[in-house]
Amino acid sequence: MTSVVETNHARVMLVDDLPQRSARVEEKLIQDGFEVISILPSAAGLLFQIEQLKPDIILIDLQSPGRDVLDSLSVINDHNPTPVVMFSEEEDPDFIKDAVDAGVTAYMMGGVDTEKVKPVIDVAMAQFKSYQSLRQKLDTTRTQLESLSVIDKAKRLLMDQQGISEDSAHKVLRNLSMDSNQSLPQAAKAVVQILNKNS
Repeated sequence: MTSVVETNHARVMLVDDLPQRSARVEEKLIQDGFEVISILPSAAGLLFQIEQLKPDIILIDLQSPGRDVLDSLSVINDHNPTPVVMFSEEEDPDFIKDAVDAGVTAYMMGGVDTEKVKPVIDVAMAQFKSYQSLRQKLDTTRTQLESLSVIDKAKRLLMDQQGISEDSAHKVLRNLSMDSNQSLPQAAKAVVQILNKNS
């Protein structure tokens, strides 16, 4: 009776220019319960493949990953963030920094060690999740600060141009927000645009 491996783990895209090594890595990944959805012999067409297959994680092990690989990863990181583990012999600190800036979640010196590939993936995915959560919080905080800034600007303009108190200016904005069925920042933005034109 053959044992069935449960594929309840991440969907992996493997980019490896050595067929024998990629075969060993694929075998180990499948044993560990991962689903290997694609094996690419180079980074050519990487963006297209990721868009089509939407992997949960990308493993890259290339003899000499070039800048074109980093450019592709940077685009992915901007538009479709995906955890990436890069195995490389490249020791240049500038390249490593550029790789991390391009969205590489974990940069591992040397080639893939099949025995350690699962823990590396697990750590990379946990780090990625934590980073994305932090990124989302920063985006939310930035939006909140921008909202507070435009509300404050609108209040100051109302106070200066209509000679009213801060409390009265806030009430004007709140009433405008309710009457126009807009959020307070949207109403404040409209007030800033109108009062700046009139000034």
